[in-house]
Amino acid sequence: MEIDKQKELPISYLKECFEYNPLTGELTWKARPASHFENSKNGDAGFNARFAGTVAGCVMARGYVWITLCGRSHYAQRIAWAIYYGKYPDGIIDHDNGDRADNRIANLVESTSEKNSRNQKLRSTNTTGQMGVFLRKDTGKYRSFIQEGGKRIWLGSHDSYEEAVACRKAAEKKYGYHVNHGRS
Repeated sequence: MEIDKQKELPISYLKECFEYNPLTGELTWKARPASHFENSKNGDAGFNARFAGTVAGCVMARGYVWITLCGRSHYAQRIAWAIYYGKYPDGIIDHDNGDRADNRIANLVESTSEKNSRNQKLRSTNTTGQMGVFLRKDTGKYRSFIQEGGKRIWLGSHDSYEEAVACRKAAEKKYGYHVNHGRS
């Protein structure tokens, strides 16, 4: 089978390569046919002896599981989705619980970039412990804001941290942010 390395792999090809367990989220290498290898005379024997039956991929620096196949890295969540549903997602895949390595089908949600940004963890550079809240040193007041439609909406200036957090939380609910948004 001729594989275009620049595009998503055919689902039939993925099903020849992997067994997907939707309850654990693991993709396990299958014994692959000789047609998957350029040197089909014995290329499959070395791969299959070493990898067949083992969990595929590894967790990369940003927390996602990547799998190298056909000379290119692929996100495991996209492979899992394609195998399980028989089609690739139209958008991106969001991990509902925020754990990028958790590829259980119950944790994978088809999303858009905007929706995905509403399920972010707290950034390491955050100084207040709450997304969308910061302290203005010149006034000693807390300001709160939220993003909506690509624009920053200012929610006000508050005398206390608690007021600013409450205002931000109310805005998250109003604009449909995920309940896990801003988790540590």
